[in-house]
Amino acid sequence: MKKNFAIRKIFAVSIIFSMLAACQPKTSVTEGPATDTSPITIGVSLPLTGGKSDPGTASKNGYEVWAAMVNASGGLLGRQVELKVLDNASDVETAKADYERLITVDKVDLVVGTFSSTLVIPTSEVVASHAYAYIEPAGGAPDVFNRGLTNLFFAQPAKSARQADPFALYILGLPADLRPKTFAVVSLDDAFTLGVMDRLKGLLIDGGLQMVFETTYPEDKKDFSDIASQVATLDPDLILGGTQTQDSFDQIQAYRAAGYQPRVAYFTSGPSLPGPFKEAIGSATEGVFSSISWFPDSKEYQNAEFVAKYVEMFGGAMGDIPEDAANAFTVGQVLQQAVEKINSIDNAALISELHKGEYKTVVGPLSFDETGAPQGSYMLLQWQGENFVIVGPADRAEIDPQAPPKPNW
Repeated sequence: MKKNFAIRKIFAVSIIFSMLAACQPKTSVTEGPATDTSPITIGVSLPLTGGKSDPGTASKNGYEVWAAMVNASGGLLGRQVELKVLDNASDVETAKADYERLITVDKVDLVVGTFSSTLVIPTSEVVASHAYAYIEPAGGAPDVFNRGLTNLFFAQPAKSARQADPFALYILGLPADLRPKTFAVVSLDDAFTLGVMDRLKGLLIDGGLQMVFETTYPEDKKDFSDIASQVATLDPDLILGGTQTQDSFDQIQAYRAAGYQPRVAYFTSGPSLPGPFKEAIGSATEGVFSSISWFPDSKEYQNAEFVAKYVEMFGGAMGDIPEDAANAFTVGQVLQQAVEKINSIDNAALISELHKGEYKTVVGPLSFDETGAPQGSYMLLQWQGENFVIVGPADRAEIDPQAPPKPNW
């Protein structure tokens, strides 16, 4: 009996102590949920094969450099970043399906953008339907911004259509005796290149220049001899190439073979890859203009670290780093700063922050308007001797541009 009584007494006392403990406030150690240490997953669909595979692969490399640098410095909000990369083979429907899968099946925490306006426009619609933020590196054509989306942000200095604005300002600012009088437009049939060329030709025509020839070509065109022959016959003062990469090399080789020598030459992309461009056309680089968002020698935020890490991970020289890799790295920089500012990966909060914040990047300070368009300016560069140098705008120029006429191809 005494033993049973003692047991009942101990049990009663334990209940009383339990009740008293439950009434005490929780200490700071046990308040709130446990810290999440799982990786932050970030999904992206890129054209790693197909017609856009070169810039698509460059974009992948840029994202991977950013992730490596973030993880080496402790991660994002103290969590490691894990990229989930899918290959859309440069196909629109595949790209759309990829983002649907990433969000609904793989349930990634965040997504980042694909390459080119052609793929950005449809995929951004998919991402918007799930209310995810969509910072993208290479989709700045007019139709990217005119669809009423609030979740899209283009991580380059300005809308793509404005890429050649510094060149137009340079040409129209030349003395009358040096200014070209006629020009031709030869462009890839692509949303990006056509957007740049349409705006540029409008600015030049409004400035008094005469367009004497215009044509577009498909993505798979390799032989430009037919176009070069027509251009050579008309002999315009200025040639404008709406190009991606290899097509700029092929155009120039065709013009040389046809005996066409412009007084001024501008290409949207191609010259901005110093190593491959110089290797492809040799001395024909001299005097060629291009506009770019990023340059290896830039003194902008984290650029030296980006260049060093890229070379460490992928080899080559700093002059071989593609601009598209830097643009993808820029996406990561913007995303990281926005996440750290709100201390969250909540997509609704991110979208709100991205519309009002300013971000330090390798392409310069970035901020976005209500459509997600950046509010800055591209750089104008020109090949002078062995160097590809910044010649505009004036506040960023390293040296004055060489006045027309350009040396022979």
